[in-house]
Amino acid sequence: MARILAIDFGRRRVGLAVCDELQIAVRGLPTLDVRNFNDSIAQVAQVAEQEEVAKMVVGLPLNMDGSRGEMAIAAENFASQLAASCDLPVCMFDERLSSAGAKRTLRAVSAKTHKGAVDRMAAVLILETHLQREGR
Repeated sequence: MARILAIDFGRRRVGLAVCDELQIAVRGLPTLDVRNFNDSIAQVAQVAEQEEVAKMVVGLPLNMDGSRGEMAIAAENFASQLAASCDLPVCMFDERLSSAGAKRTLRAVSAKTHKGAVDRMAAVLILETHLQREGR
């Protein structure tokens, strides 16, 4: 087994979470503040290398009816470019409601620290759900 990096892609912030080598424990990483698309690719690639991950999972923000909107297309483009940049497998994961779940979990957090925490928690939820679906 190997470490997996989950990514909650956004144009201004990117939430990250990583699991241990046994794929049991998931921890959120600091949320990345990014300047543009290329900066997000570079920063995530750097984290992937630092964390020594073997695979990445990018949240796919589908509409509630399953259709792909603007952000889903952007996330798919991000995943494709990231895979080419890192030479690692990257899969997409339906993340509908991960941000809503993260917001519910973090309601007690002050508004100032809330923004980055939501993105980080969304990445944690993406990875935990991905691992559960793979039977781990």
